[in-house]
Amino acid sequence: MADDRTTYNNFELLVGRHRGLIRRLCWWRSSGDESLCDDLVQDCYLAMWEHYGTLRPDIVKLQEAAWVVWQCRSVFSHRDRKHGNEGAHTHRDRMMVDIADDDVRDSGDVAETLDELATILTPEEQLLFSLMRQDLTDGEIAERLHLKPRTVREKQRQIIEKLRQHSRNYTITQPNNQ
Repeated sequence: MADDRTTYNNFELLVGRHRGLIRRLCWWRSSGDESLCDDLVQDCYLAMWEHYGTLRPDIVKLQEAAWVVWQCRSVFSHRDRKHGNEGAHTHRDRMMVDIADDDVRDSGDVAETLDELATILTPEEQLLFSLMRQDLTDGEIAERLHLKPRTVREKQRQIIEKLRQHSRNYTITQPNNQ
């Protein structure tokens, strides 16, 4: 039972550290609709609780915030699909990263970190990654690269997974990276 209590206390601490971030993400996604924002916040807390076991205890603050953003984004995507609004919110991760920046690091540090991460990408992936960081919609990126929006989304998913995997490997080899 003590183990369950410890898990709950740690989860409460996580929520406390990122309560403002979660609220801002939900406020942004709800376009200021207070009722919808409150619903989204609760859905995000539930998703975080359900997936809390996937959060490694040895991660740095930026990675913890990224995990929170990812859980919120998952809630938003699920809600969009459920209500037939898929693709309605295309300014995606860039806005969420900007919101998360306030909680974890100076925005210059985040840009520098993203530039460092981009070095592991192929030249084609680097181009797409740079467009993703410019707050362009999937349609705008697709138009610039002469691709279909669905192809752009798939390539974005692959890039994010590649960066996430690299980040995991880096954290494991650099445990004092805080």
